[in-house]
Amino acid sequence: MIYVVEDDKSIRELVAYALGSAGYETESFTSSGEFFAALDAARARLVLLDIMLPGEDGLAILRRLRETPETAGIPVMIMSALGTELDKVRGLDLGADDYIAKPFRPRELVSRIRSVLRRTGRVQSVLDIGPLRVD
Repeated sequence: MIYVVEDDKSIRELVAYALGSAGYETESFTSSGEFFAALDAARARLVLLDIMLPGEDGLAILRRLRETPETAGIPVMIMSALGTELDKVRGLDLGADDYIAKPFRPRELVSRIRSVLRRTGRVQSVLDIGPLRVD
């Protein structure tokens, strides 16, 4: 499951559609509270994280993820409208595994996710045969 933390509904829907078309399951959240509650219940394969969120921002969420032993190893990819070199360096230095600036192309996003999952050893292989699904 890929968790998407994004407050913009149209971007959440675009990401869910693109990832669903590529065979990934997603769950979306608009704030840190609901995200961390879901993370307590089930671990994510990867987190797509916006920086500019209401309440706790994405960089604070990233810090919490990296400081907590149970979540420190979850791959995190930032997707943000903050696209300057300084913004990218700050996100990567805080522990993000990749950073993609908005606006982005859905195919590039999927390709970057595959790359992060390969590097972190969490490649998802799903085979659908009729009603049978092998993961």
